[in-house]
Amino acid sequence: MKHSLILILPLSFTLNAFAQQKPPVADLPATEIYLLNIQQKGNTFSLTDSTVTNISNNKGYDNQPYFIEKLNSIAYVSSRNNGPTDIYLYDIKSGKTKQFTNNNEAEYSPRVTPDGAHISVVKGAEQNLTRISFDGKVTEKLYTCKDSIGYYCWLNDSEIAAVVLTKPISLKLINIRAKTEKYLADSIGRNLYWYNNGMVVCRTLHSVNIIAFTDNTGEFAPWIVLPTGVEDFYLTRDGWIFASNGSKIIYCNAEQLNKGWQVLADLSNKGVSKIYRLAVNGARTKLAFVTEEK
Repeated sequence: MKHSLILILPLSFTLNAFAQQKPPVADLPATEIYLLNIQQKGNTFSLTDSTVTNISNNKGYDNQPYFIEKLNSIAYVSSRNNGPTDIYLYDIKSGKTKQFTNNNEAEYSPRVTPDGAHISVVKGAEQNLTRISFDGKVTEKLYTCKDSIGYYCWLNDSEIAAVVLTKPISLKLINIRAKTEKYLADSIGRNLYWYNNGMVVCRTLHSVNIIAFTDNTGEFAPWIVLPTGVEDFYLTRDGWIFASNGSKIIYCNAEQLNKGWQVLADLSNKGVSKIYRLAVNGARTKLAFVTEEK
């Protein structure tokens, strides 16, 4: 179902620069990934406790956390010892991290494939869509896009929506079996999610970052404005949206956009000044976020 409601906040907005290609390792920002315990009571979220766990603990680039429910783990991208980015897995129960991939080709954007048995990534200089079995033993290239894939989400077992690194950045529907690509729109941010038989993306209009719904026609229904300078958000399968505003984690519901953003937590007392990527587990009891390295 599309929404026509948009909440306009009395703020000025700017667009974060979106790289036209993956930067070399030396230029990647120094970031860390932290994990919080959260709880939901009715339509309200809050912290379960004051624990903020650094799950990456690495001097350098750590980003793009994604919950792998079947492995009870968080997959994320990390560059160690000035090497190319690899995928690491943080085991939530044990608190231990293991390296999932280890090769000379950089990997980004881990996701679970629709069959529930692989982790997909974009890999190498061409940013090929590749899948890797959970045991790490089988790697298969699925698709090479005409333009490098920056970010993507699975729509079904044969289609992805992809933010591709054209000039300007654009959104495409890609059928990896039929090997077809359909342009939908440009001015797209780096987060996109399957939702209600369509896609939810960040779109920039007149320097305003807006969360919006679209389908395969490329027509957009605006949902809600993101805070100044923010383009990252996370959308759960049942419509909860999590984003940030400086050191604050905020949230709203896709079916109750008129209520606007609510504050889940302010982490300024933890030394957090700006939050970037976020991810939430399926049970909505844990939230991972990316921030600058202290």
